[in-house]
Amino acid sequence: MSEEKNLQNYHSLQELKENFSLTELLKFAKGKLLSEWLEMNYYFSDSKKIFNAVDNQIDDAELKLLICKIFNIDFNNLTADELEEISALVGKNQRKELFLKYDNAAEKSEFVETQGELVKALQDGANTLYLYGAEFNIPVELHDKIYIGCNNAVIDFTHESDIDLDARNIIFEDVQIYLHHPITLKMEKSQNVKILNGTKKALGVRPTLKEIFEIMCGRNAFETAEKFKKRAEDLRGVAVGETLLEDKNYTFDTNNFAFNLQWNLDFVSIVKDFARDKNFFLTIAPEHAERLYTNERKLQIFADFTYVDGKLTILNLYFETVTLGRIKIESVLREMLNKISSGGGRGYGLHIITAYKD
Repeated sequence: MSEEKNLQNYHSLQELKENFSLTELLKFAKGKLLSEWLEMNYYFSDSKKIFNAVDNQIDDAELKLLICKIFNIDFNNLTADELEEISALVGKNQRKELFLKYDNAAEKSEFVETQGELVKALQDGANTLYLYGAEFNIPVELHDKIYIGCNNAVIDFTHESDIDLDARNIIFEDVQIYLHHPITLKMEKSQNVKILNGTKKALGVRPTLKEIFEIMCGRNAFETAEKFKKRAEDLRGVAVGETLLEDKNYTFDTNNFAFNLQWNLDFVSIVKDFARDKNFFLTIAPEHAERLYTNERKLQIFADFTYVDGKLTILNLYFETVTLGRIKIESVLREMLNKISSGGGRGYGLHIITAYKD
């Protein structure tokens, strides 16, 4: 018996809901059978919605959500995987409705949460793009674009020469821009833009790559231990990586702000041993954590070095911030993470802090 014939045995939404699972209804929808059944049984508006959704190749989560709305499917009847998939989409749609301020025929707007979504939106011809929460790379070669930040979005700029954004009619609003090189951005049309300094590669005298390579090789045959230790400890305030802070990684109970480190390749052989099986965090009061997150989401990581057993090693790590000055980075073995962070390291998010302020 074919799928089409099975559908034709029923003539109401309630009957389909009682006799087919969400997975089966999704399969009927993608095969165009569901839209045909809806039309044949006089659900013309719903038929058009399903047909257009499939024709526009929306993803499965969005199609499942549409089916749930049409059939009034109780979310409590979904599987755990289906519930997680649809709940994530519902949350995104709520954020989209909250942040989309305007949309008209002249300016096609899109709401994106990842770099992949940004690329697709640009390929689809979006002119106004709402960047939510994450870190994004912006193609300045595409002119006549408006980028509006939501939830402290960060734009990562790796360009090495000055850029006239106004001449390209590229406008930024409510974003943080992380500069890798000391360039100038002309952007008088933009507003509420914070420039984050990622150009400072060392707090003191920057070591040359030759010096780094030589000291990474360890103590040489003609060097005393004391001399090597002095040479190692001269490496202070050296930029060894960077990180992007995420509000979801703040744990309110313990005031711990966890994060992942992105290491510079220059120091990879040193930090590989230092970072093995460790998680990194800041212990910082909620109001200070929120200030840091709001003003300096992306930060350079600096290190002081020392000598241990004839090898160069990291003595300590820290951020040098404009907002709060120097902040020491703590570390803990991953199996001990539960002792310093409730919920297995899952934080509550700074939005909770904001929502429950006195």
